[in-house]
Amino acid sequence: MAVATAAMWVVFDVLIAALAVRSILILRSRSAPFTILGWIATLGYCIPAGIRFSEIVTWRGLILTADGFLVLLIVAFVIAGVRDEPQAEPWYWPERVGLTRAEKRR
Repeated sequence: MAVATAAMWVVFDVLIAALAVRSILILRSRSAPFTILGWIATLGYCIPAGIRFSEIVTWRGLILTADGFLVLLIVAFVIAGVRDEPQAEPWYWPERVGLTRAEKRR
């Protein structure tokens, strides 16, 4: 993999990890266990993925760990969506807890 491409993916993973931490901090005051789990799994994905794309370490376990967290974050966010849990908003840099679909209908 080219160095520039690898660096781009590492930067992307760092930015997503920062977004995950920010979202967790915003949502900790609300009852949104699956949404928070999804963001924790996102953070868990970004760390091994960033290491993997940096090509500093090529351990096969990093790929499996990243893939495991990817599956967990997908499942957690799907369950959170079905349960209509609140999300951190705006999506690009959360500053508040958004309304659920049920709250928006009222």
